[in-house]
Amino acid sequence: MRLGSSVGIVGAIAAFAGVSQAGTVAGKLELPAAPERGPVIAKGFLDRMENPLADIKKVNLAPYFVVALDSEATSDAAPAEVTWDLVGESFARPVIAVPVGAQVVIKNTTKISRTLSASEDPKLIMGPLTPTGTKSFRATQPAIYTIRDADAPHLRGKIVVVATTHVANLDDSGRFEMADVPEGSYKLRVFYYDPGGEAHGGKSDWLPFTTDVIVAAKGKSARTEVNAKLPALVSAPGKK
Repeated sequence: MRLGSSVGIVGAIAAFAGVSQAGTVAGKLELPAAPERGPVIAKGFLDRMENPLADIKKVNLAPYFVVALDSEATSDAAPAEVTWDLVGESFARPVIAVPVGAQVVIKNTTKISRTLSASEDPKLIMGPLTPTGTKSFRATQPAIYTIRDADAPHLRGKIVVVATTHVANLDDSGRFEMADVPEGSYKLRVFYYDPGGEAHGGKSDWLPFTTDVIVAAKGKSARTEVNAKLPALVSAPGKK
């Protein structure tokens, strides 16, 4: 999913009825270097070796970040429904941010039945997810859920529930955009999903990073630009 489609989701989530003094918050995050590959967990018939003809391409980290604007002000906006597609052997995005109160709909676009569950709450999603079917739940409080299929260990994703309607994914260059953000003071936070680190005892969490964002009362055509450099990623236990 590219920026255009992710911005469409964000626009639906962040829309406020009747807000006259709102603008767009957009920006670019300079992403840290991708972490090194961890040690071998299960050894095959041959030792792992580097490609002698070409360098192995680094992992694109952008899809593994989501950003959120926190504010002390409360909002009466009703969070929209958020759809998360299961495509092929993975989710359309490995991590999504969802406002508290939103209805989360997981849609199976494949022809394979899945049995999804949340590691943190086994009762969150129950029963099989049939081909082209859906499973849904209401995000009632801030939380981080690991969605997985026990029969397919590689199939994992993160749902980050936040107490704000202003959330966004990054495009491949690290850019993001949030529409209809009311005037006020905010703090931009960044969540990083680290599946490789989790495999070696690490944890996916909010980065120790925030930056202040001020949205002035200039109308919907106004844009507030945010540009920041993210800190280096901390290696998980057991990783070099």
